[in-house]
Amino acid sequence: MPYAANSDLPKAVRDKLSAKQQSVFRNVFNSVYEDTQDEGRAMAAAWSRSKQVEKAEYQGKKVPLDKPFRLPSGSTKKFGVYVKDGDRVKRVTFGDPNMEIRRDDPEARANFRSRHSCDTAKDKTSARYWSCRMWEAGTSVSDLTKASIQGQILKADDEQRIVWGWASVITEDGVPVVDTQGDVIRPETLMKAATEFMLSTRVTKEMHMGGKVGEFIHSLPLTKEIGEALGIQSNREGWIVACKVYDDAVWQKVKSGELRAFSIGGRAKREKIDE
Repeated sequence: MPYAANSDLPKAVRDKLSAKQQSVFRNVFNSVYEDTQDEGRAMAAAWSRSKQVEKAEYQGKKVPLDKPFRLPSGSTKKFGVYVKDGDRVKRVTFGDPNMEIRRDDPEARANFRSRHSCDTAKDKTSARYWSCRMWEAGTSVSDLTKASIQGQILKADDEQRIVWGWASVITEDGVPVVDTQGDVIRPETLMKAATEFMLSTRVTKEMHMGGKVGEFIHSLPLTKEIGEALGIQSNREGWIVACKVYDDAVWQKVKSGELRAFSIGGRAKREKIDE
């Protein structure tokens, strides 16, 4: 069910995402749904792209927006987060450093959310909003605070108009990474997907829409086996790619930070993994 306008998006999406993020969500959802006719996959891809961390300048340095982080030991609050407040960036601190977050305890979670009227906490510039986010069911502190590099543009070559990054990360420190669709990708599956993509696709579009604006020109599926053979040390297994951008307007968006990530779509057969 494609969405014609942001106002058609589910309330849960509109409540949690900015207007700009909602547009990203809608465009990605519509594109993936058109390709796959799978609402669950489209929803997962849309959430992943819309939540890519946006950055802005705060006191002379670039900071991630809407991404909570732990404050140093001894601070008066447990967490901090940078948010947009009109045209300026604001630093919000929240959370009692001596209080344990017991969101997995239904009674404790209900009591906290009732005391703080979390159902009406909509202002991202308030400590109450972020405290309530920490006490939501179905989430965890690590999920909210951890930084993911998957899909992010990590290096940009201005002269050649090439951007580099991890298209997929399948393990970190030997632990399988569960992707945004709830899947774990095996190294051999990643190898086949990367090979097929470079042989048959490689085309780059803006937000999965429109015509060709570039193409993927370098690809390295880095598994443990390949890393050991080549003498490459990494705590990650995954797929490193580089994309060359041909379109002038798109490259300006990369340079300005408006486009900060990329995603690669595909299809695979899902198999259940025994616990």
